[in-house]
Amino acid sequence: MKRVLIFTALLAVACLGFSGMANADTTSAGGVNYTFTSGEADGSGVFDVVLTIDTTGATASGMLSSFSVQFTGATAVSLETAPAGWSVMGQGPNNPSGCNINGSANLWCSAGPAITVTAGGAGDAVYTFVFDVTIGSAPTASHIQAFQGQGDLAISNDVGIGPPTTTPEPASMLLLGLGLAGVPFLRRKRA
Repeated sequence: MKRVLIFTALLAVACLGFSGMANADTTSAGGVNYTFTSGEADGSGVFDVVLTIDTTGATASGMLSSFSVQFTGATAVSLETAPAGWSVMGQGPNNPSGCNINGSANLWCSAGPAITVTAGGAGDAVYTFVFDVTIGSAPTASHIQAFQGQGDLAISNDVGIGPPTTTPEPASMLLLGLGLAGVPFLRRKRA
């Protein structure tokens, strides 16, 4: 019986390990995390890339009203979904005064209503942007510029684009748990 329970515990750990929970690539500055993950392919060389900006752990205060992203090898970028009022302004870097639309450097600047970031995370949130990236194959590298001229929040970093983040469905985990709970009862009776 002891072997069956040990085997069941090991099987449960293995199932959780293979349940598809992937880590995305993240970079941070001032306690604000920027996570890039691959989304679905939209066809004709267009791929979704999800940028999540998590301000809940901010250790500095500032205002985010624009940022630039670069997807290595991209020929066009547009916003598929974003917080209300945000859009891609054009091609160019981000600087302390906002988007510098100059058509160079393959940086795509987005701007919108200012997001207030407060040290300690009071009232802050997580913001999600989904970009349509036109490129030959799924993008794997990016660059982010945000909070330029705002001290510890300022960032200009390269970051990889991780695999899609997934979590196991609750129903699947319930079925796995019920199956594992029944394993000890599979033992045969001796005659």
